[in-house]
Order: sequence, then structure tokens, then C-alpha cells
Amino acid sequence: MKKWQKEPLLHFLIIGALVFVLFSFVNDEESNVAGNKIVISTADMERLSGNWSRKWNRPPTETELKGLVESFIREEVYYREALAMGLDRNDTILRRRLMQKMEFLSNDLAELNTPDETALNQFFLKNQDKYELPARVNFTHIYFSFDKRGAKAASDAKRVLSELEAASRTVLRAPERGDSFMLPYDFTQETPFEVARLFGSGFSDRLFQSDINAWQGPIESGYGLHLVRISEKIDSRVPELAAVIDKVRNDLMYEQRQKMNKEIYERLKDRYEIVVEEMPKRSGMAKATVSDGET
Repeated sequence: MKKWQKEPLLHFLIIGALVFVLFSFVNDEESNVAGNKIVISTADMERLSGNWSRKWNRPPTETELKGLVESFIREEVYYREALAMGLDRNDTILRRRLMQKMEFLSNDLAELNTPDETALNQFFLKNQDKYELPARVNFTHIYFSFDKRGAKAASDAKRVLSELEAASRTVLRAPERGDSFMLPYDFTQETPFEVARLFGSGFSDRLFQSDINAWQGPIESGYGLHLVRISEKIDSRVPELAAVIDKVRNDLMYEQRQKMNKEIYERLKDRYEIVVEEMPKRSGMAKATVSDGET
């Protein structure tokens, strides 16, 4: 693709010119607006009728269509008079709405450049950490309550751990050897974030550093002490691009939209001479920070 074909501002100007030409063509053909003249064209009425049909699932009657046309005329009259009176000036809501429309236009320009497989792969490789699948564990635990056992909680947990290690057959789960717990005793496919949310970050860190298929602990949480046994642990990994390609495409196109918005804004901004007067001095206003080299 040639360099000029990738130039976003050129795309912006071309689309703007097409919109202008189309607007001029419609006005020449239909004479919609001419000075103080308001003409409701057949295309206008078809648009009004189509909007009505989509809302009510039926075409408007002749009387209803006349009402739609009259409402359109009323809107156009007030719109033109408001502009003539300068009511659009210093209107924050209107200014923001027009700004949004400009941003929507630049977003549409970005959408024209659909990323190909090479661009997706490059973006994916550059941002692999963003798509990394977190580690997961399956584990069971035995709970020892500080409230119930007090200072004996630690010694009781260690005693039960010794009994489990000395058992002739591996004990897969044994919640009955501890205290009742408000959460489940068995957890499946939990991530570090999910474990930390339930038990605290310290517990989560210890858990994911523990070996599998062996009782270990005690590990402290915000609830008390726990003996844990991990039956399965899956390390964090980066998936294949094909598994997350939809998310990668959305992320790349979002980045393109942000870049397009910034580039168009900066180029449009360069067309203006911008003068920022001295800030008013008011009580309570934070003092400006003096940059290096200024006096």
C-alpha cells in the first residue's frame, strides 16, 4: 500500500469533500434549502416515513405523515432562527455534541483501515502480557478459627497436618478435622485474583507457591489458619493468537481510533492561532508550578 493511502488526514479531507459534494448535489437537485426557503423533498418524506415505520412497525397514515412533515418544518424553522440569533454560541452541551460528531468521524476513518493478519500478529506479540491467561488451582482446605481456638489454633493446625502426613493412605479432603467455615471448602479453577479476593493476597501468594498433591500449611487468611491441598495447578501462559483474535482485533482498532483522533486533532489544531490569557487570580486556586529554567 502506498504511503499516501495510509495518510489519515487525506482520508479525512476526502470524506469531508465527498460529504460537501453530496450535500451540494442534494441541494441542487431537491432545492432543500435556499435562503429563507424551506423545501421538504420526497427523500425527506421517505426518511420521515422510514423512521416512523421502524418505530411502530407500520407505515404512517396520510394524516400522520402530514404531522411528521409539520414537525420537521417546525424544527427547521426554530433551528435556523436559533442560529440567526447566535443561540448556538457558548452552549456547552451543543459544543460537546459537535465535538463528539467530529470524533465519530475520525473513528469512522479508523474503521476503514481494518487490520490484516500481519498487523494483528504484530500487535499481539507486542502486547502478550495483556492476553496472558492467569494461573489457576484446584484446592481444598481445613479451617482453624482464631475466634474459637485462640492461641491453640496454630498448634492444632500443625497437629492435624502431622496426622495427615502420617496417614497410610493419602487423605484427599478433610474439612471435618477443622472448624466450620462460611465459604466452601473446595475450590476449582481459581485464579490468584479470585483467591486473593476471598482469602487475601498473602494467602493467595502462599497458595500458588505450594506444591500439589500434599497437605501444607498452616496458611493464614483474614479468617484464621488453613491447611491446604492442591489437586491441580495450571501455570500462567500466553494463548495462541487464534484463541483471542477477536479481543486483539478490538484492542488494535481501539488503539487506531485513539491514534487517529489525536492525529486529526493535532493537525486541525495547527490551523489556529491559540492565545491563552493569564489565569485569573482567585483565592484558593492552586499556584502554578514553575518549570525548570523559569524565574
